[in-house]
Amino acid sequence: QRPCGAGEGMIRGVWQLEKLTIKYCKRASSKGVRDIIQNGQLVEFAKVNPQISIKTELRPEKLPHVIANYVGDVDHKISCKNLSPDEIIDVLTTLRNRSGRDMSLVKHWGKPESKIPSVQGKWIPTRSPVSTEFYVKQKS
Repeated sequence: QRPCGAGEGMIRGVWQLEKLTIKYCKRASSKGVRDIIQNGQLVEFAKVNPQISIKTELRPEKLPHVIANYVGDVDHKISCKNLSPDEIIDVLTTLRNRSGRDMSLVKHWGKPESKIPSVQGKWIPTRSPVSTEFYVKQKS
């Protein structure tokens, strides 16, 4: 694992992910979560990312999931049902690298539009005003 690079997971130099809550149970669907806790992978992730508060909760008879709390009271919940330990670490890394913003609300750059029509007219690629036959040299 590598620490987050410049621009990933940060806005104006402030980490956006504040807290991770990992909820799991003793069922087979939580095996991957239990493995990262027992093998120390979660401790290693916490050492690499000291800016994140990590909390684990054992909840009987509930499916495993991760809740990410971002700056600005934004929460994301991701299921970890039947995931391997490596996949769960990837989920945690992805949550760390996200800004927490809802990207559907961000305006994307569209095609430029003009209210004034072109003086030359609309260009249509299938209809060219210049004939290609004019430029072909004839052999004599």
